[in-house]
Amino acid sequence: MNPLLEQNNYLYVPGFLTPGEADTLAQAFFIAQRDGKLELDSQCPTSPAIYNLLPCVKTLVDKVPEVDRLCGEGVLPTYTYGRIYTHGEVLERHRDRDACEVSLTVTLQKDMVDWPIWVQKPNGKEVSISLNVGDAVMYLGCQTDHWREPYKGNMQTQVFLHYVMVNGSRNYAYFDKLR
Repeated sequence: MNPLLEQNNYLYVPGFLTPGEADTLAQAFFIAQRDGKLELDSQCPTSPAIYNLLPCVKTLVDKVPEVDRLCGEGVLPTYTYGRIYTHGEVLERHRDRDACEVSLTVTLQKDMVDWPIWVQKPNGKEVSISLNVGDAVMYLGCQTDHWREPYKGNMQTQVFLHYVMVNGSRNYAYFDKLR
C-alpha cells in the first residue's frame, strides 16, 4: 500500500477529474433528479442521492488504473453513490461497510462555501480536507472515521467511488455483490 495512505488513512488528490468531467457528472445528477431517480436516505435525509448512476459507474471503472497507482496496489471496483447535499446537512462520523475499503469522495459541483471532509488519522489526529471541483480525497473507509460538519452552503454535489483491494480480505465485495 502507498505509505502515505497507510500513515494518514487518506490521500488528497487534486484534479482527480477535470472541471469538464466533474461538470458532466454533476449534470447527470441533475438530470436524474429531474427525472425522479434520486431518493432520500437515512444517512443524509435532506439530500437526494443515487446508487450507481451509470456515468459514475463508467468513471469508477475507467479510474481503476489511477486508483491502483495512488493506492499502491491493485483494486477492484464495487459501486458508486452520489448526493446533492443541501443546506444544513451533516454527514455523521462513521466507518463504511466492506465494499468501501478504498473510497474516494469527489467534488463535482459546489457553491462558494467551503465544506471540508474530516478524517481521523491512525494516531488519532483529526484533519479536515477542503476540495475544489474535480478534487478527491482517497481514504480507507472501513478503518478510519470520516464525516462532515453541518453544511452552511446551499448545494454541493459529491460522488463516492468505492473499491476493494484485489488481495485484501474484503475482495469478495467486488461489484458490490453482497449488497
